[in-house]
Amino acid sequence: MKKLLVIGTICALAAVAGDDKAKTTEKKKPAGAGAMMAPKPAPEARELRDFLGNWKSTETYEKTEMMPGGEGTSTITGTPGPGGYSIVLHVRSTGGPMGNFRGMGVLAWSAEDKEYKESWVDSMTPGIMLETGHKEGNDLVMKGEMKMGSKTYKMRDVISDRTPTSYTLTSYMDDGSGEKKVMTIKATKEEKTTTK
Repeated sequence: MKKLLVIGTICALAAVAGDDKAKTTEKKKPAGAGAMMAPKPAPEARELRDFLGNWKSTETYEKTEMMPGGEGTSTITGTPGPGGYSIVLHVRSTGGPMGNFRGMGVLAWSAEDKEYKESWVDSMTPGIMLETGHKEGNDLVMKGEMKMGSKTYKMRDVISDRTPTSYTLTSYMDDGSGEKKVMTIKATKEEKTTTK
């Protein structure tokens, strides 16, 4: 009986040892081997890369009930968003009729909805303005709404005259009494400076 118990114990230990050896000889999978791969940015998202870099702009403000007319200048910095799917824009405006002004926007292509989407925040208005848009010929046209006080304004932003080094942004508002142009921004890309 003791002999059978010893033989059974030896067989059990051999089986466990063999099982551990089989586990250590299995090929290890590389980290993330079963993870979902992120899709490549769509052509529409890649086209937004034209807005990357540092830009100088001149601004012309139309006289409206909300602001006096006038001119100003700004700097715009465009950086890629996570994964290359979006563009993050930082705007610093000085000397305009509204004084110093800061703003930030995120512009992206939504492959699911087949439209451009933008969110915008700034130092003059609380909340977030959301716009959606499409290409109309060579122009990118974004539309949305914003509330100021008790009024709701329909917004339309048209990005036109695009080249690798310049573009024009024209903004329109409608408070229900008809659309009016409120601002024109002409942006020029700053040349890269090289150090010798």
